Amino acid sequence: MAKNKKEYKYWSKKAHAFDAATSHVVGKATQQATRLWIENQFKETDEVLELGCGTGHFSSVVAGRVRRLTATDRSIEMLGLVKRRLDPLRNATVQMEDCFHTSFSDGVFDAVILGNVIHILGRPMDVLNESRRVLKPGGSIVLVDSTSHGMALRSKLAMVIRYLKKSGIPPKENRVVSPLEVAGLLEKSGFLVEESRLIKKETNVVCLRGRRDKHEPSGSGLGDNRPEG
Repeated sequence: MAKNKKEYKYWSKKAHAFDAATSHVVGKATQQATRLWIENQFKETDEVLELGCGTGHFSSVVAGRVRRLTATDRSIEMLGLVKRRLDPLRNATVQMEDCFHTSFSDGVFDAVILGNVIHILGRPMDVLNESRRVLKPGGSIVLVDSTSHGMALRSKLAMVIRYLKKSGIPPKENRVVSPLEVAGLLEKSGFLVEESRLIKKETNVVCLRGRRDKHEPSGSGLGDNRPEG
């Protein structure tokens, strides 16, 4: 898991400046449009797991729409920030988890959300397999990822420059994702893709919702997909 720890360590160093840097790079209108899309992806009865919650930028949005949210991250620094953000909400729990290999039992959540996670991972399939494992049959997965895909060259360059000024050189795992690529990853993990769109504002955001087959029993050998520690 050494490689995974390296990824977490990088983002831990960015924790306290993360929100301001992200808003500057991505744009406030883009963030608002993304939050509005997320709000419509859940039901009031949902028990939701958030993997890679970061500072909780999306956590408060989700918690305000569902029965219960469990927000998780591996970074102590990030968790400290999200705890303060979610403290007023009684239906939100914050805990440390490795998104590649969580402590949760099979089939316990109605929905899983990963916000700006897939494009920063070296092994996204492992996290998608883990997400599918902890979902109930028929449960949904919600993904949003900032991207320069579909942007004009001038806008892409401006976005890159803003990122470099605020955050420096990104990890080599970082990459530009497209709706088609992320949909392919979901399908490869056994999800049915229900919605795929590209938000276009100051910058772009890949938004997808997938679903675990409701006829598939919990477990179903999914534990075999979990990465070895």
